[in-house]
Amino acid sequence: MKRHVSLLLIAMTSMLAAQLISPATAQEYQPSEASHHDNLMPPRVDRVDVRARLFHSGMPGAHVERIMGAPAELQAYDGPGGNVRVLSYPTEPIATIVSINNGQLTGVRLDLAGIDEPTLPAYSRPVWLGMDRATVLRILGVPTDDQSHDSFGMKLEHLIFARPGQPDVSVFLIGGRVAGKKVGRDLPWDILGFALPLPPEPTKQETDAQSVARSEREVAVGMTMNEIQALFGTPKLSVDYTFKGRPASYRIYQTNENGSFGSFTFVDGVLIEFAGGGGIPLSQILNGG
Repeated sequence: MKRHVSLLLIAMTSMLAAQLISPATAQEYQPSEASHHDNLMPPRVDRVDVRARLFHSGMPGAHVERIMGAPAELQAYDGPGGNVRVLSYPTEPIATIVSINNGQLTGVRLDLAGIDEPTLPAYSRPVWLGMDRATVLRILGVPTDDQSHDSFGMKLEHLIFARPGQPDVSVFLIGGRVAGKKVGRDLPWDILGFALPLPPEPTKQETDAQSVARSEREVAVGMTMNEIQALFGTPKLSVDYTFKGRPASYRIYQTNENGSFGSFTFVDGVLIEFAGGGGIPLSQILNGG
């Protein structure tokens, strides 16, 4: 069993390293034309209140809709592992995606970069956060427009893609990696900034239905990397990269003694995504959670 887990971790490390921090792909970033954009807002990180910080791993799934209301989109799957429901809330201060497995919350993801914006056309969906420039072009082809900007010490590239009968899509790369995408051709004035959640402290307005007894090993977005490490110890896997100039990390921890694992994503030391915090086999995490 230990050998099997080690092989899976090695495979995962190789895959993530190639996608997120490969020096070879990073060197492929060569903007076609240098320019300046005087209207961009300087880089900044805001802390905002999101209702997802009231969630924690293992809480009953029914409490999610009690707190959030009906989702804008609901996907449901039935398989050998049971029932999985994925709820999307794109209008939150930070767009929120919640995963519920067999009636219990097992994952929360805050979409800092708008990668899961529901209005994006299907052809742009395979482009995900952190993807390198060469892979974007391999998937979407040659852009109809390619604008580069050198602002506040960051190399920003704005690629515009078009398809007949479908909306145009802008893909934004910082340092040669995807940092966002949106419908249309406009360059957002705040593209260099983003928001992180406040710490997961219950509010005074929290109702009895929303307040669930928290065990010492429950996980919630807004926790710090140090808090997660205090719960679970040294990560079994750690892949470090950057997001809009800030440190970011994808980590896998063993979450309890029975061999269950959880995956965690941190930006600027703050937890913005977890899957399997309540205990999921490593093989399921490596297959997408």
